[in-house]
Amino acid sequence: MELYVLVTVGIAFFCGGVVKGITGLGLPLTAIALMSIVLDLQVAIPLLIIPIIATNIMQAFQGGYFVELMRKFWPMLITAAIGVFAGTYMLYRLDSSYLLIALGVIVFLYSINNLCAVRLHCTEKTLPLVSPAVGFLSGILAGTTGSIGIPVVIYFQALGMTKNLFVQALGVQFLITGTFLALSLIREGGFSLQYAIISALALIPSVLGMLAGKSLRDKVSEEKFRTWLYILLLLIGLNLIRKGLF
Repeated sequence: MELYVLVTVGIAFFCGGVVKGITGLGLPLTAIALMSIVLDLQVAIPLLIIPIIATNIMQAFQGGYFVELMRKFWPMLITAAIGVFAGTYMLYRLDSSYLLIALGVIVFLYSINNLCAVRLHCTEKTLPLVSPAVGFLSGILAGTTGSIGIPVVIYFQALGMTKNLFVQALGVQFLITGTFLALSLIREGGFSLQYAIISALALIPSVLGMLAGKSLRDKVSEEKFRTWLYILLLLIGLNLIRKGLF
């Protein structure tokens, strides 16, 4: 990779780490959105693997709800794994312009959803039917665009989880989905030694970004930060759509 590409990748993971440090989520989406400016998704998605898994191990097990979450959401996790394998199969067989447009639309809609403070409301009675569908859709999007967990985030918000439960539930989802994403990329031959090394090195700016984000958490208004973040992501999403179309 050229130097400017590596620098951009480092900046992307640092920014993703800052977002995760402040809000508890958003590293994969922020990093993939920024990396896709200079890299094809077939290259950018494998670079997410080690930072996703490493930064979510502690989040998945910290909080005391791990067993409860696994018992409640195992159908979602299984369908997410199936979706990931289907998604990565498409990643290496679809035209990259379609994938860019899909990522751009996802980033754009996610930004609009948060800027407009749209919140759905569901009860746990929906779990048997809705959670497997959400898991499969999340897996498909993870495999094709690297945007892990957006449908899951929206669904967990709709369930009205407490903050601590919400953060740990996302950690479990991201950890398991990221692990199956790694396996599916290896199966497709997309996670080479070179990409694994770069992905491991990307953990450094990711962790530095998370530390910076945590230090800023009490100094910066989280509401204002989220607003400017979603405006930035909205613009990036529109640019990705433009890039895919033209």
